[in-house]
Amino acid sequence: MHPNPTVLKYRRTTAGWTRRLLVLVCLLLFSGITTGLYAQSKKSLEDKRRKLIREISQTDKLLKKTTKTKETTYDRFIALQSQIERRGKLIETIGLEIDNTQAGIEQNSGVIEALNRDLQAMREEYGRLIRYAFRRKMMSNPLLFILSAENLNQAFRRWLFLIKYDRFRKEQARLIEATQTMLQRKIVYLENTRQEKEQLLASLQQQKATLGNELEQKDNLLKTLTKDEESLKADLITKQKAHEALNQTIERIIQEEVRKQVEAARKPRASTPASEPEASTGTGSVATTRTAPASSPDAVAVLSSNFGKNQGKLPWPVESGFISRSFGRQKHPTIKSVEITNNGIDIRTEEGSPVKAVFEGIVAGVQFIPGHDYTVILQHGEYYTVYSNIEDTSLSKGDQVKANQNIGRVSTNPITGTSELHFELWEQKERQNPAAWIRK
Repeated sequence: MHPNPTVLKYRRTTAGWTRRLLVLVCLLLFSGITTGLYAQSKKSLEDKRRKLIREISQTDKLLKKTTKTKETTYDRFIALQSQIERRGKLIETIGLEIDNTQAGIEQNSGVIEALNRDLQAMREEYGRLIRYAFRRKMMSNPLLFILSAENLNQAFRRWLFLIKYDRFRKEQARLIEATQTMLQRKIVYLENTRQEKEQLLASLQQQKATLGNELEQKDNLLKTLTKDEESLKADLITKQKAHEALNQTIERIIQEEVRKQVEAARKPRASTPASEPEASTGTGSVATTRTAPASSPDAVAVLSSNFGKNQGKLPWPVESGFISRSFGRQKHPTIKSVEITNNGIDIRTEEGSPVKAVFEGIVAGVQFIPGHDYTVILQHGEYYTVYSNIEDTSLSKGDQVKANQNIGRVSTNPITGTSELHFELWEQKERQNPAAWIRK
């Protein structure tokens, strides 16, 4: 017995709709995945852009505070150089955002086009289905369709068929409506993305114009510095002498502490006191006595391990600012024939900014050095952090310090008006690049 033509038509139609539904689900799934990846990339770039804008704003604020005198020309040049580098990164980031936005526009345009095609096809097929049902009197007179059956069994099957057909028709109508809603959302999202791209393009042009002005200022400052190179060299020699005194002091203190650690590690465990009074550590207070466990080999190993796990995660020693001089050997910014070595990094910050310990530790030394004011060295097991150019401090050798505890305030140069903290990080006798340890 051959199936009823209506049933065959229904089966072919439902099969076609099932295929379309699978295609639509796959399309929406792919769109969701790519949209999610696009959103993640977009958020990452937006966060980077906001961070650079904050840093540029801070640098600009510090630049405006620096007096425009002959003595401050070099400091202004350094700050402007840092500003230009960040401006270049910002322009690069905005460019990537524009590319990312354009990719999102193209992706959503393709999805909208596919949804439009599928929606049109579904509407046409749905229309044909309804017209066919009316011609067969399935919709106009369903009771007559059932009663015209040849026997009771066929009538029952037609009744079941009409129930399934009605459910199928309602589901297809719902699917068309859902597709149309998705299409409208994509169109709105696409329009918002296009407006965002226009705003980014405007911002990019503005940043490029500002960068051009800053490059011109830098060239003018460089010309001024070149004319006064002899005076700059004499000033550099004076600073190098003060810096060398700082280096010798830091090395002497750290080498002495390392020697003590080695001796303590060689002593038999039995010679270590079982217990000693602990230092009082009230909230915000500094202990005045070093406890024996803190200097034991086991305690040193634990503290070293904890410190080592925080590479790239340590907080900045000041709340805000920028790295004005990086770590290592480098050419002098203006005197190309001269190379300078920096054992740490210099961070330019706000006047009177509090300096904070980047990790818990013990004060290994406090020293006043002409040209660098106070220098505080903290021991964190086998690691050491150095904070130099501090105006004043109440810490003494042996004091216990908590992470983020204030250890003093940054000194301000009375002539140039700049405030810079010199920050170093050592692993035993080996100098480390602090920029690789603090958070980006």
